[in-house]
Amino acid sequence: MLPLFHGLLLLLGALLASRVLSIGELRRRFPFELLLLIGSALTIARGMEASGAAQLVSDFIQGYANGFGVMGAFIGVYLITLLLTETVTNNAAAALAFPIALSTAQAFGADPLPFIMAVAFGASACFLIPFGYQTHLMVYSPGRYRLQDYVKTGLPVSLAYSAGVLTLVPLVFPF
Repeated sequence: MLPLFHGLLLLLGALLASRVLSIGELRRRFPFELLLLIGSALTIARGMEASGAAQLVSDFIQGYANGFGVMGAFIGVYLITLLLTETVTNNAAAALAFPIALSTAQAFGADPLPFIMAVAFGASACFLIPFGYQTHLMVYSPGRYRLQDYVKTGLPVSLAYSAGVLTLVPLVFPF
């Protein structure tokens, strides 16, 4: 009957009006930092798209993967997203890689859905180093882990995960 966002705002207003939820509790529990991070990443992604940087990276992928076709471009988008997610948060990696994936799919005349799925799965593939995911950093110092520990255990997981994604996504979401 009404959009989800409007319904959630109405629910929030009702909870505040009925005093089930207080403003102080809302401030304590709402992840404002996460909202700021996602908003910043989306702004950077929009800037990449508007400035032509996304198209530039897409052209690079197209030039590099041209001999390998759409599958090569698909793998390239996945690998770029994977590299991004190891260094920044998964939300930021997805926001940065999304316009690149969309431009690459359009350049090859392919359905963008497999490329978007490559971004979604690639942004969730932070297994190699502790800096791309918050819980990895939470246990890094107290557990006295070293970077080599993450690489040693994360590399097999990352390879198996990547093989699964690169095999199954084109089967489920054809180009």
